[in-house]
Amino acid sequence: MSSNYLSTHDLSERFRCTSRTLFRRMKRPRNPFPAPCMRHAGSCNLWDSEDVTAWEQRERACVRMQDDLSDGLDTASLARIEQHTAVEPQGTPA
Repeated sequence: MSSNYLSTHDLSERFRCTSRTLFRRMKRPRNPFPAPCMRHAGSCNLWDSEDVTAWEQRERACVRMQDDLSDGLDTASLARIEQHTAVEPQGTPA
C-alpha cells in the first residue's frame, strides 16, 4: 500500500461530488468505489491514492466499453456486460 492518502475533501474536489456520493458509489455493484483504508469516527477518512487511481481507471474503461458497445447492443446485452465487469466488494480493513 502506498503512503499517499486522500481525504474525503480531496476526493470530493477531485470528482466534483459530495462525500455522500462517494459513499453511495462504494455500495454499487459495478465497480464500487474503494473503502477508506483508515476510518476515524468524527474525523476525516483516508483513502489510499493507488486504490482510488485503480478505481478511476476501471471506471473509465467501463464507460469506454459501454460507449463502444452501446451503439449496436440492446439493454439486456449491456446488462450482461456490466454483470461481467462487476468487482467483488472489498472487506473492511483491519
